Amino acid sequence: MHGLIKVSPRRRQRASARRHFRHGCRAAAARAFTAAEIYLDKKAPSLAAAAMHCGSNVPYVQAAIVLIQNATARPQRMRQWVLEGRMPLLAAAHAARQLASWRCEMRQRMRWRASFNRAVGVTEIWSDAIVPAVGEERGKLVRAVAAE
Repeated sequence: MHGLIKVSPRRRQRASARRHFRHGCRAAAARAFTAAEIYLDKKAPSLAAAAMHCGSNVPYVQAAIVLIQNATARPQRMRQWVLEGRMPLLAAAHAARQLASWRCEMRQRMRWRASFNRAVGVTEIWSDAIVPAVGEERGKLVRAVAAE
């Protein structure tokens, strides 16, 4: 008779989303920011110790450190969004890392272009690259109009 009686499993009541917030702030993010500040102030010897003392985990603390050390135009706004629950902490840290790498890449490209311009000169670039391209485009346009 072992398998003939089916017992329906009890359904667990879903936890309220309000339990994730304390005084209007996302509790896990607030703990992570607190642990990150403790670690950055060198009051905790390691990330794991800071996370343990604040009730957070190491990946959240690392993400909070990325947002604290973020040098973009809106670090406070992203931090506020995370604390208000509008944006997940890990997603905000990922976006901040991508933005920082993009800015670094753009600065490198601008330096390369400036050095290339100094080495070659504006007149050579204009006469050898831009004028022939514009001339070809105009020639194709004139031929296309004439063909009609």
